[in-house]
Amino acid sequence: MWRSEGISLPREMQQLQSRFTSMMSSLNSNSKVAAFMSTTLGQYLDGHPFFALALLVFGAMAAVPIGLFLTFAIVSFVTAAFGFICLEGFLLSLGAVTLLCVLGGLAIVAFVVSAVLTAFYITTYSALNYYYSQRYGTTP
Repeated sequence: MWRSEGISLPREMQQLQSRFTSMMSSLNSNSKVAAFMSTTLGQYLDGHPFFALALLVFGAMAAVPIGLFLTFAIVSFVTAAFGFICLEGFLLSLGAVTLLCVLGGLAIVAFVVSAVLTAFYITTYSALNYYYSQRYGTTP
């Protein structure tokens, strides 16, 4: 089948191997990779490629659930903070309206009491003035 298409498999495998070798050499020439590979963990992973691949696959697969959880946590925090701010604003507004109503009621009661006391004072003053003017013979 390969011969009918005119593709020589070994030549393409050699090209793939040369590309892979050049990629690995450029990767190993990186200073951070070289520093990691000189550690004990780097040497262990270099000696156990299947474990390195399993670790890489686990890290790649664990990134999605961890990212989703962190997204959920951040969205929950922002929503809770926004809800708390809205609740506090509502409660402060409700308290302000209640205080306004209480102070308005106190102002009305103070006005009514003041009017009643003023009327009582004027009535008492007039009655006493009339009583003493009749008793002592002076005209009001």
